[in-house]
Amino acid sequence: MKVITHTTTRAARGKGLTLVWGLHDFALGKMLVALSSEGVCWIGINCGEKDLAKNWPGANLIEDAKITAKPARELAAAWKKGWPQRAGDLSVPLVLYGTAFQIKVWKELLKIKSGAVVTYADIARKVGLPAAVRAVGSAVGKNTLSIIVPCHRVVNTSGNKISYGWGPAMKKALLKAEGVPAYA
Repeated sequence: MKVITHTTTRAARGKGLTLVWGLHDFALGKMLVALSSEGVCWIGINCGEKDLAKNWPGANLIEDAKITAKPARELAAAWKKGWPQRAGDLSVPLVLYGTAFQIKVWKELLKIKSGAVVTYADIARKVGLPAAVRAVGSAVGKNTLSIIVPCHRVVNTSGNKISYGWGPAMKKALLKAEGVPAYA
């Protein structure tokens, strides 16, 4: 699977881009898939165009579910089969837009196998900044490719507080569907 990265801020990442988006069925609701000219750059769960526009300020948004249908099917199938083990199942690249630190964190998330969880502290250690647990949490929360860059597989050390951009219930449902024992 090819991963393309662009270092940018959230405020600047949509400028000059045209994103084609569509809503598609997903095992746990609806998945909004957005494509840039390079590949899949945003996946949202049970959301709409307002969420996309908020996360891609200044982007030209074009709704066309026919164009996003094939990548959406591949993304849903890859997640169901246990992403990232099935990384070769995607015909389009993943495109990450974020700060250098965010991209470093997101690339680390891509290594988390389906059915496993890691802590924010684990990720902080893996990116070489063990004291940056809160910064890692912030980067994880700004992930633009939900389910495929598996931010839902990152939990806090105590395991009590469930945070997730698409809601705690969705995080629990994703983990349960992946067979994570604590959430099954």
